Amino acid sequence: MNTRSFTLLLPLLLWCAPVAADTSYQPFILASVNDAGLQQQTGATVDALTAAGFSVAGQYSPIENANVLVATSPALLEHAAASAKGGYGAGVRIGITERDGKTEVAFVNPLYLQYAYRMDTDLQGVYDALGEALGNREAFGAEKEMTAKKLGKYHYMAMMPYFDDYLKLAGFDSHEEAVAAVENGLVVEGDALSLIYRIDIPGKNQTVFGVGMRAINDSKEEVNIDETRQLSIVDFEGYSKVAYFPYEILVDDNKVEALHMRFRMAVHFPDLSMAGKHGFTKLMASPGAVKDAFEKLVEPE
Repeated sequence: MNTRSFTLLLPLLLWCAPVAADTSYQPFILASVNDAGLQQQTGATVDALTAAGFSVAGQYSPIENANVLVATSPALLEHAAASAKGGYGAGVRIGITERDGKTEVAFVNPLYLQYAYRMDTDLQGVYDALGEALGNREAFGAEKEMTAKKLGKYHYMAMMPYFDDYLKLAGFDSHEEAVAAVENGLVVEGDALSLIYRIDIPGKNQTVFGVGMRAINDSKEEVNIDETRQLSIVDFEGYSKVAYFPYEILVDDNKVEALHMRFRMAVHFPDLSMAGKHGFTKLMASPGAVKDAFEKLVEPE
């Protein structure tokens, strides 16, 4: 074939050549399923994380027969510091759930959140370290194709919020004052909100708090943000997704913010329908209730 013939044929060859599909990501990774009891497996998971260079920033039980750990590491903190809103990805959430005589360990996929939270970094090393420490049996949580491109501009449907449509909760004169307002609000007894962890992002004025939400009375405000109620609606099939919680509040410089629930829940549960027994409409009042509770948390006395 002469040069002229090859030049004319090249566009056709390129057109016909197979193009690799974009990688699709899942929101959760099943690490293991075993016969250990809940507390035994929780202790073993803490030990495995510590041995792999992670530290546990917080631990709690959002629902019956399940524990959630939130872990971070020097590498993860470095990645968080490299992104404008990296604090949202500064802690990895690990769920340990005992049911039907078995205990599941699953963690939120750092690569999924890397793209969903628009982090300007590569969390492959963190993902690999978690898999080596805890196991990596299978990814789950999304039948829909969730590529990096789709996650980066994700919203559930028209008129629903994107990642950058976050809740602007309050502003203060300094980062220190904003942090103190959140921390003091979360340790007040007698309401539904509790402090699960605090992670300070190195080298910048950014702090992320993990917030537990458990109704202690029958008021609509507390019932609508209750973790058990929320999970009973959205986490109804397959492996446990209890590691959706705790919720994050971010202090970015002197501003207090949080991801909109209509984005945060949707991106963690992308296959859920809008209506039906397990649809988002069953939680129609919850996003507003979360916003109100978080705003009240940081209101001046």
